[in-house]
Amino acid sequence: MTERSFDTWFQEITNFPPHEWQRELARDQACRDRLLRIPTGFGKTAGVTLSWLHHRVMRGDDRWPRRLVFCLPMRVLVEQTQGVIEAWIARAAPTVPVPVHVLMGGVEADRWALDVDRPAILLGTQDMLLSRALNRGYGAARGMWPMEYGLLHQDALWVLDEVQLMDVGLATSAQLAAFRDQDLANARPRLRPVHTWWMSATLQPRWLETVDRPPIAEPPLHIPSEQRRGGLFDIRKQLVRAPEVQDPKALAAYVAEQHVPGTLTLVVLNRVQRAVEVHEALNASMLEGKGKARARKADAPELRLVHSRFRGAERALWAKEFLRGDAKPPTAGRIIVATQVVEAGVDISARTLVTDLAPWSSLVQRFGRAARYVGQSGRVVVVGGVPEGDKDAAPYTVQQLASSDEAVTRLLAREADGSPRALEAFEEELAKHDTALLGRLYPYEPLHVLRRRDIDELFDTGADLSGADLDVSRYIRSGDERDVRVFWRAIEHAKQIDLLESPRREELCPVPIGDIRKWKYDVYVFDYLDGTWVNKRIDRIVPGMTLLLAAKDGGYDVESGWSPGSSPVDPVPLGAQRANPLAWTSASEESDSLSAAPWKTIATHGREAEEQAATICSALGLPAPIAAIVTLAARWHDVGKAHEVFQAAIRDDARRSRHLEKRRDLAKAPDGAWARPPYPNRPGFRHELASTLALFELLRTVAPMHPALLGPHIELFELTGVSLDLPNTLIEHPLANEIASLSAVDFDLLAWLVCSHHGKVRCTWTSTPRDQDSRHGGIHGVCEGDTLPAFELLDGAGKMSEVPPMKLSLTGAAMGLGPRYGASWGERVAGLLATHGPFTLAFLEAVLRTADVRASILATEDPLFQ
Repeated sequence: MTERSFDTWFQEITNFPPHEWQRELARDQACRDRLLRIPTGFGKTAGVTLSWLHHRVMRGDDRWPRRLVFCLPMRVLVEQTQGVIEAWIARAAPTVPVPVHVLMGGVEADRWALDVDRPAILLGTQDMLLSRALNRGYGAARGMWPMEYGLLHQDALWVLDEVQLMDVGLATSAQLAAFRDQDLANARPRLRPVHTWWMSATLQPRWLETVDRPPIAEPPLHIPSEQRRGGLFDIRKQLVRAPEVQDPKALAAYVAEQHVPGTLTLVVLNRVQRAVEVHEALNASMLEGKGKARARKADAPELRLVHSRFRGAERALWAKEFLRGDAKPPTAGRIIVATQVVEAGVDISARTLVTDLAPWSSLVQRFGRAARYVGQSGRVVVVGGVPEGDKDAAPYTVQQLASSDEAVTRLLAREADGSPRALEAFEEELAKHDTALLGRLYPYEPLHVLRRRDIDELFDTGADLSGADLDVSRYIRSGDERDVRVFWRAIEHAKQIDLLESPRREELCPVPIGDIRKWKYDVYVFDYLDGTWVNKRIDRIVPGMTLLLAAKDGGYDVESGWSPGSSPVDPVPLGAQRANPLAWTSASEESDSLSAAPWKTIATHGREAEEQAATICSALGLPAPIAAIVTLAARWHDVGKAHEVFQAAIRDDARRSRHLEKRRDLAKAPDGAWARPPYPNRPGFRHELASTLALFELLRTVAPMHPALLGPHIELFELTGVSLDLPNTLIEHPLANEIASLSAVDFDLLAWLVCSHHGKVRCTWTSTPRDQDSRHGGIHGVCEGDTLPAFELLDGAGKMSEVPPMKLSLTGAAMGLGPRYGASWGERVAGLLATHGPFTLAFLEAVLRTADVRASILATEDPLFQ
């Protein structure tokens, strides 16, 4: 696409010609890490989205990642950005499906993980995206964590917008980029490209300099001074100070006085409680009469409250009704009282902007919400002064506000203008003559910094001995504003809680964890082992959790948002639930939701999964040796379903209805064919562990001295006098020979993929609480000495052959070398991490899991039934 045709294409999509910086970004065909420092209102979202769409989708350039991961600091930005991007895609590529997935909790977030080989756009807050990049996805099932983790560290272009609002999350994003580069430098394979673009109107390159990451040599893409004329650069925004206006009632009176009928007045305040109080005072001033006759004044402007503590249902209405550029105010005008949620990315243009004194980077963003369009002018009022202590300055510090106060004073003396042209010129002057003030205006000292040891430890998704998980919230946000997500349902007794469907995005309300820890009523959390909602102790709740509250206990008001002590809540009405093969409500430890599919044998499902895996590997251009292991893992991954515990979970009457009562090699059956609970004598049974143990045993019976088993350790066993556990006889089998042809490293990778393909049995083999309660001595429902009956499977030549019965052993779970299989499972995992790195291992998990899902939903008839 030539530059001229790109300009035409861009204008057809956005209705505006591209700015020169957008053209420059699209002109560069190389995708790499970049910094973008572009003023508010100059189309950052369009510039980056359409540049990716142009190269990845329209040109089909495989050097560009398939996933555009658009990370935003606040939820309201996500919801607005979604609608804009979907409209652009509809115009740009109507014949090329590019789904836009929003990751903000609820079941809708799961489906994106099936787009491993297809272009897709992910939109989410830093909480949702960074938690997934740390293998602890907020609002996602534990089994989904590694799949999403892998897909965010390979074949992904991260775009982090409004980075000045990211707090410690910015340092985390830089460290993750550094760790990916480290793996590449250490010869760990990067199977697909992954890059990061950091952007903001106030971005400072030094923010990205971390302990593990050197500065980016290339300067930020920006608009040079000679191009700052015409259009938005000609807008003037009169700047005014009103330090004496601080009390909520006095501020409400001041806002009412400054409001111009027929226009939009935007009030941006630093704390939710302050916004609520100003909103209440404004609302009271707009009423007349007494008692029940009290009514709104005829000439009162429309009044709205916007902050982060609302449900998705109410936030969605904002975008439709007034938080959009073409939402014209009524005759009397509109006043929006808001917090930092409108500070960036919200496409509204106020005639009058009234803002609390805030850090300089925040003020620059807030100024951008006034007179946003060409031909407009506005008035910007900064109210309040520098408080005496940090408690009154919260969520900021006195030092931040004092520096900002100095900058506003200087800007007023310079030209009393808050336009993009004036702000850019002011900061350039500081860069030349007062770097000390510039440094104070843009400080960045993250409270916590993610280190390599931390990310390596997070690869293991197993809970600790107490059942708790590593808390990653300190790497995502700092301070007291770390959230949980809450939803309300009308529940009266425990049975209703068991039957609840999973929460949806429109129900979820972000709540500070400090508020929840003061909650006086019951709080319920989804239990991964049981697949039910259980009462949770307040002191065991951590940021990122999704919590259920009883509607009768209150806590929410549609006008004010999260309101502890309010009257009973009206739950969000729920429509039909969308079918989803990865829905997290079915993601309990015992669930085999993907086994609920059309009747299929292990052999046929294995063949179909292998075909799907081959297609995906080809589309991704994976190296042939890696692709061969993935496809072999797909063929083998479900052989553990031949175990009698799994086969017993399919009801005999259901088998008889299809004349399948004699078959004990079924991998799939319709949903109604399964017993409930499926594994009463072995609760928590995991067929993938049985599949992995069978893999070890089959290799042992054909080549016990294989380099992946005892071969490298013979001398050590002889020196220590340990007797080897060798098979009585060796067998010849085409599938066993195929496995024996692998190297030790490749065999371990094969075993890893088979074991981890549901994300539930991964780095450690240890007994679960279910195992301990059942007292069978096994691990995930598989016991020492279990026999896996004979089953049919295709070999490498495509011929069906019967694999003989195998006795399963859990000796690989023990630490150190074992006389049966050699290295322990833990040692093998450590070796795989050293060879491939966590990002590649998880990505391959995602590839196999996707192949499994796609094969599971095929409606083909099994030829073995004919």
